Amino acid sequence: MNSNAKAYKWSIIDRVSVAALNFGGNIILARMLTTADFGLLAMIAIFVALAQDISGCGLADGLIQKSKPTDEDYSTVFVFNAAFGLFFGLSFFFGAPLVARFFGHEELTAIMRVLGVCFFFQSMSFVQETRLRKELEMKKICFVRVGATLTAITLGIILASLGFGWWALVSTQILLLLFTFCYCIIATRWFPRIAFSKKSFHDLFGFGIHLAIAYISNVIGKNVNTFLLGKFFTPAASGLYYQGAKLANVPFQVIDQSVNNSFFVVASNESAPDSQRSLIRNMFSMVVGINGALLFLLLVIAGPAIIALYGDKWAESIPLFRILAVAEFLFCLKSFFQAVCKVHASTVFVRNLCIIQVIVQILLLALSIAFFRDILVIVWIQVACEFLSVAVYAVKFKELTLQPLHSIFVAACRSLGLPVLGAVCAIAAVTAIDSLISLPAIVNCLIIAAVYAVSVIGGGEVSRPAVYVALRNHFRKH
Repeated sequence: MNSNAKAYKWSIIDRVSVAALNFGGNIILARMLTTADFGLLAMIAIFVALAQDISGCGLADGLIQKSKPTDEDYSTVFVFNAAFGLFFGLSFFFGAPLVARFFGHEELTAIMRVLGVCFFFQSMSFVQETRLRKELEMKKICFVRVGATLTAITLGIILASLGFGWWALVSTQILLLLFTFCYCIIATRWFPRIAFSKKSFHDLFGFGIHLAIAYISNVIGKNVNTFLLGKFFTPAASGLYYQGAKLANVPFQVIDQSVNNSFFVVASNESAPDSQRSLIRNMFSMVVGINGALLFLLLVIAGPAIIALYGDKWAESIPLFRILAVAEFLFCLKSFFQAVCKVHASTVFVRNLCIIQVIVQILLLALSIAFFRDILVIVWIQVACEFLSVAVYAVKFKELTLQPLHSIFVAACRSLGLPVLGAVCAIAAVTAIDSLISLPAIVNCLIIAAVYAVSVIGGGEVSRPAVYVALRNHFRKH
């Protein structure tokens, strides 16, 4: 197995394992805690996400895009990240009372101050993880992330069982970053020198700053809803949205990070233009097919799955989850297009489009708050903005890969054929059974999953589309 195949393999193992741990831990915590507990954390999600992305300033991508980064480059990024981590930690500490006053919940003061500790530890582990990614050491990254996630979630559940409430959620995030830092040091057995090079920083910052702005815009777009819900709705409503968004994000994030992170490294290392374009085109069909299969399964299984796993108190999050699943699907396509732009150093385009998208989204959200005050309208605005962004990226994709727009559209439709077939068959099967007998939610989940899988695999064996054949051969080989 070549190094690229190993990188994809371990990246997928990493993301699936971490997602499974987070999913299981989330189910346990959701049954032990209230929707309002999750709502408190949802109110400040935008501040946490912004601080995490700004502290990197896109410099990690600069290290990966650079053909041969030096120890001086790594040390420069480390010093910069550590300084920013300390800055945001202090900002959270002193700004916490203002945020708590804005939302009208004094508990947020303590939450913000404690979360400020997270950023310093996160900034300290950025460089080690980036070095491992650059060297395609995905196996070591897998052990670090799985170990840190398992440790943090276990301790969080223990705290929840002892009656610590929302402190269990906060502590889980802090412990995750702390153990990630510790395990990174153990895995790499390397710590950067405390040195800073202006030349190195200028080169990396020139590439990374545009991506940092794009990441910040993405973060605002994905978290501004929880900010508005926290201000204009109840903590329980914020908690329902937050849980629905988290449930939709986890499975798609697995695919996004497993594929796009490795794809960016592999495509950046491919020097032959024709081979690079072929790699990108094939990967596009794969991304649409895999994410499409996940989307249609989630749309069908959402109702019985949430009731079975989380209980009736989370039932109101089902329609939110379905809409947010569509938004996550579109976001994954956008992330792939952004990775392609990064490979071609078109970071200014990514930056500008992300800024425009978030401005349009905020304007539409302001109108919805003024005239509707409906949580479903807020969520549909997020979907609409993601769709328009993907459409624009498709035009840029055409330019970079020399692939006609109609060919891109046809490739996407072909990749979605089997998922649509699976969804239709699953819905038909469950509807027919429900008309005869009422089954527990967990049994309906198993029926939906089984019928969906059989329909997709059976349809693939009969029609043998290129994406299905490529994926089947890949799994048989590895």
